[in-house]
Amino acid sequence: MKRLLLLCTLLLTVIGLTMAQESVEVIGLVSDAQKTPMIGVSVSVKDAPGWGVVTDNNGRYKIKVDRYKTLIFSSVGYQKKEVLVKDNLTINVTLLEAETSVLDEVVVTGTGTQKRLTLTGAVSTVDVETMKSNPTSSITNALAGNVPGVMAMMQSGQPGKNISEFWIRGISTFGGGTAALVLVDNIERDINDINIEDIATITVLKDAAVTAIYGSKGANGVILITTKHGKEGKISINVKDENIYNTRTITPEFEDGVTYANLLNEARITRNNAPVYQPEELEILRLGLDPDLYPNVNWKDMLLKKGAMTYRANLNLSGGGPTARYFVSGSYVDEGGMYKTDEALRKDYNTNANFRRWNYRLNTDINVTKSTLLKVGVAGDLSKRNSPGLGDDFFWGVLFGYSPIRTPIMYSDGRVPAIGEGNMTNPWVVATQTGFNENWTNKVQTNITLEQNFDFITKGLRFRGIVGYDTFNENNIQRRKWPEQWLAERARDENGQIVYRHISDPREMYQYSFSKGDRREFYDLMFNYDRNIGDHNIGAVARFTRDALVKTVDLGDDIKNGIARRNQGMAGRVTYNWKSRYFVDFNFGYNGSENFAIGQQYGFFPAFQGLGMFQKKHLSKKICLG
Repeated sequence: MKRLLLLCTLLLTVIGLTMAQESVEVIGLVSDAQKTPMIGVSVSVKDAPGWGVVTDNNGRYKIKVDRYKTLIFSSVGYQKKEVLVKDNLTINVTLLEAETSVLDEVVVTGTGTQKRLTLTGAVSTVDVETMKSNPTSSITNALAGNVPGVMAMMQSGQPGKNISEFWIRGISTFGGGTAALVLVDNIERDINDINIEDIATITVLKDAAVTAIYGSKGANGVILITTKHGKEGKISINVKDENIYNTRTITPEFEDGVTYANLLNEARITRNNAPVYQPEELEILRLGLDPDLYPNVNWKDMLLKKGAMTYRANLNLSGGGPTARYFVSGSYVDEGGMYKTDEALRKDYNTNANFRRWNYRLNTDINVTKSTLLKVGVAGDLSKRNSPGLGDDFFWGVLFGYSPIRTPIMYSDGRVPAIGEGNMTNPWVVATQTGFNENWTNKVQTNITLEQNFDFITKGLRFRGIVGYDTFNENNIQRRKWPEQWLAERARDENGQIVYRHISDPREMYQYSFSKGDRREFYDLMFNYDRNIGDHNIGAVARFTRDALVKTVDLGDDIKNGIARRNQGMAGRVTYNWKSRYFVDFNFGYNGSENFAIGQQYGFFPAFQGLGMFQKKHLSKKICLG
């Protein structure tokens, strides 16, 4: 009886699952609150990426979907609606207008802020909260996959070097820099130096209509980042602590020694050469009877961990009153390396690839008068990167090029093996016995911004002036050593002792260091005019920029190394729109650089764009009158 009940239960479960997975065709009409059919509404299946359709010219749709799945109806400017598919296969939906339309969203651009509705160029905003969930210390890695048109390629997986090179809509210039221009609070800075918890907004400018104002520097696109500022109110304290376990993505599998030896024999036989290993030697290798002369080492498993921990902590405070507001933050990142190092050396030094960074930021806003705002910002970071004595690249080259049957990690009598000097040493020596490197960087970034509203002169006129001063210093310390190394011949003497060949003499640890540094100066002056006159909106921008890079450390004997490298330019923009329906936008950049020859130092970069928006109600009237 129990077996019969169990059989019936299983049968009913199978039938239920079959019914639940039954594919049906759903049809329907999508309209707005006025019962007008809506064209181009997205009809997608929840939790099924890429599965969906759009409504036709009559607002109708047809989609195949499994029963008890959820359909999502969405359109720009309207509230999203979800409907569960049950027995009713005709689903008519009414979409209501969103309380805040996407077109009303305020977007940061090169000349201030604009409503998305008035933009004529290609601009994307980034969801910063989504980026924060990415377990990386590099913003470029978090940016990849979050912005349409942005391609990224990671250069290395090592802690502190795991940043991505990225392009906006591909590579636009050849023979020079291909990276996008990055502006942090309107000043050109490195995107990888920022604590992601300090970011308020990220905007990506993609085409010439919005990047021309930056001249040649904006040829590959522009990324605008604004950092957080304090708001009026009680003090707000935020603490965040994260522990993340990182694993390697893809590492090729290494063949074992027996397979490698057989393949080596096969390769020699096909070339009419004698095999290296005889059958009895292959058996010794397989059984591991003589690991000194017939080693079988999986170097990847021996030297690489399966994963490593990353620790991130952040603390920020903000608040203020009507006159002054502040935002203060500090953060710490510690990325662990994935090398298996020599524990006996840990008390003296660490040869693993580790990275630590400390960030700080202070943003202060002061209302000097009702029309004058002063902003003062100070930020910086201190970082330390650790690596094996010969470097990460050298280690990986040896790891992938060293045979599993050539030498053991160490001989049974304690001698250190190698098949030659330099890159002929074994990977364990490279990872643990050649010393270690320390790379320290220190950056300090300061900026002062003055914003003045000139409404008392003419309505809509504003001024913004920015002065920035950054310093950068880097110190590299290399502490190298070398063990005495030997190579065992595949033979023993009359006493059964291994015959060794001397490879290299030991060398005590020595130190080599070098430093570099520079300072950067920035000046940015901009007048902005924006005014509505009846149905007409008129806007204009005039801007002057100048920056200089001066090398301050490691100048050498060449006098040119101490000379500032300057860029300067003027830019302008004129915009017009009528009833927020028809738009005209002209902007230009006139930029110069000392990197070019005299007479060829300046270039003019214009852009013009127009846009017309046909609202549904007006289009309907024209159709009816026609």
